[in-house]
Amino acid sequence: MRKKICALLIFAVLLSALTGLNVFAQSNKALRPVFSHQGGFYTQPFELYLSVQEPNTRIFYTLDGSVPVPGSEGTFEYSGGILIRNRTDEPNDLSMIRNVSNDMFQGWIEPKGQLFKGTVIRAIAVNQQGITSDVVTRSYFVDPNGIQRYKLPVISIVTDRDNLFDNQIGIYVNGNYEMRGKEWERPVHVEFFEADNTLAFSQNAGIRIHGGYTRKYAQKSFRLYAREEYDEKKWFEHEIFPGLKAKGTGESIEKFKRLVLRMSGNDSQYTMFRDGLMQDLVSHFNVDTQAFRASVLFLNGEFWGIYNVRERYDDRYFQIHYDLDRDKVALLSIAGTTAESIEVDEGTEEDAQDYRNIINYIRQNNIKDSSTYEYVNTKLDLDSYIDYLITHIYFANTDWPANNQTLWKYKTDNREYNPNAPKGQDGRWRWAIRDTDFGFGLAYGGQVNHDTLSYASTEGRGFGAPPAWSVFLFKTLLENDDFRNKFINRFADHINTAFVPERVNEMIDKKSGDIAHIIDEHNRRWNKIEDWNKEVNILRDFANRRPSFVINHIVNRFRNNGVSQSASINLSTDIEKGYIRINSIDINEKTPGVKDPANWNGVYFGGVPVTIKAIPNEGYQFERWEGVNEDIKYNDTITINPQNNLSIKAVFKKTSSGGRMMGDINGDNVINSSDYVLLQRYILNISDLKLEDKYAITDLNEDGEINSIDCAILQRYVLNIITSLPHK
Repeated sequence: MRKKICALLIFAVLLSALTGLNVFAQSNKALRPVFSHQGGFYTQPFELYLSVQEPNTRIFYTLDGSVPVPGSEGTFEYSGGILIRNRTDEPNDLSMIRNVSNDMFQGWIEPKGQLFKGTVIRAIAVNQQGITSDVVTRSYFVDPNGIQRYKLPVISIVTDRDNLFDNQIGIYVNGNYEMRGKEWERPVHVEFFEADNTLAFSQNAGIRIHGGYTRKYAQKSFRLYAREEYDEKKWFEHEIFPGLKAKGTGESIEKFKRLVLRMSGNDSQYTMFRDGLMQDLVSHFNVDTQAFRASVLFLNGEFWGIYNVRERYDDRYFQIHYDLDRDKVALLSIAGTTAESIEVDEGTEEDAQDYRNIINYIRQNNIKDSSTYEYVNTKLDLDSYIDYLITHIYFANTDWPANNQTLWKYKTDNREYNPNAPKGQDGRWRWAIRDTDFGFGLAYGGQVNHDTLSYASTEGRGFGAPPAWSVFLFKTLLENDDFRNKFINRFADHINTAFVPERVNEMIDKKSGDIAHIIDEHNRRWNKIEDWNKEVNILRDFANRRPSFVINHIVNRFRNNGVSQSASINLSTDIEKGYIRINSIDINEKTPGVKDPANWNGVYFGGVPVTIKAIPNEGYQFERWEGVNEDIKYNDTITINPQNNLSIKAVFKKTSSGGRMMGDINGDNVINSSDYVLLQRYILNISDLKLEDKYAITDLNEDGEINSIDCAILQRYVLNIITSLPHK
């Protein structure tokens, strides 16, 4: 590092003396070296040529990730083609640096054999006046299979090795990797290649070490920052997570200020996608989640392994997802093995006190009182909290609730609840999912039969029990009947849709399939996954067996509250005419986990009433239920206590052009004997039908006539001999 600085100063003095110009003058973009080949993957070696438009201009380049400094060691003056080839046969470099971890379980281990290596070129041009161009950086990888070697996005980070591995300033080495803040951010160049070898973006950025305890591991997580001070590109602009929609606005997200390159945390010895799987499973819940995408990372051209590209919770995340003023975001992280400790990630200490005040209010008032409960719901988004609880409980995450609690809110102008505000901007605290690696059957986490519901809602004693502060809010809210029933029903809704084993296994297969072909290469680099296929099968076993355990846990936990048993509810309808909503979920193909909306089955709980609603499609109208008591048969919304297994069908009728159902002659939204009498009187010429669209309502076989045949059809329908109209 000192040699480079000295060389740069000497170079500046000489050029200043010769030209009278400052070498540090503003860069001339027109001077930028032109590369003959775009960065990316190639199947054959080739000669790379550099050029510049301005005559009598010298080009300097490096191959080690450092910024070219004429006269410095490692900087070469360009004189002809540069051979770009597969460099795997060259000795491993950065991966051989040992002082990167003090952890006894995931410390430094020498890679198994030679790692795959690309070539990174950084080049500048200097003209006769001493003006230096911007640095141009390109990464090249040569393999017979080209980009098909990985079939994933490839990220190349290029930087002076001292920025990562120098004992004084390197952020990756012992003594430094625990450091945080802007002063421990280093400049890098980032290239993001899509799986089809398309260059998504190439720009300068900042990098920091990311994570908590996992900073100690040899493989570390990184955080990338797009900043104007590094590059004219102020954002990472690309659809990094295909299909990602903003939580609040529903708009597509195609730009990011910060990105996390996560090494899979506590799961890095097991599957390399556990947290991403869990968060993607619940990304449609009423909680915030961090998008996930598997990728391959290279540092200065050297293979660094599988990394998970993730969003990061900060003011920018909420700005992008909710279209709000990021200066009004409060973000808290709460943890503590004995006492509660609140860390303010965004906002002020006043925001932390605001949350404490709400908890104290709950301690001092009776949550069973409706007025208390309603007031709490103006401070805490309890629907968000319920989905947050269900997520961790289903996943059996035992690194919670005493750790990894994350919540945020938008601070309204008057600091009061605004029920009419857009989603996320009403002033209430909402919850976010973070670091769930201990869940889903992790070796030393919660297993498939773990009663996480009782674990998180009772004050346990002994080793491993969560402290009282961490279970207080959930335990207390469960004393309120409305909250408890909503929690149970919402849990059942998710068990019946999001957590259906078929859906979960499909996602496991997709995520494992994305990286299966490079697990061996990753393991040669880090040597820490003993049996990857076994670990993936543990996920599948969890997916298949977890629902039945959770159902039993719910019955056992709430038996004293009147929950007697689980019961199956079958809901059926003609999906061309309408669909059914049960509690909070629509039984249609738009709901994740619903495969057959025409004949759907779900599990609910005796003692916890469910609400079922029939919703007609355009051109149809609800007529009646089948399989329910007569007194509610014609109500489009019904509430039932599922003490036993039930089979319920929603029957819809075609409406006339005026919106009335076929057969509903008197317009009371019910088809019965009164309609039959009116039709019979019309056919006998006793009375007329005062209908604007007579044929649409009374031509029940659609033959273009209204006669005794239609009267007979209506009679059979009223007597339940036939079940649908029209009838031909």
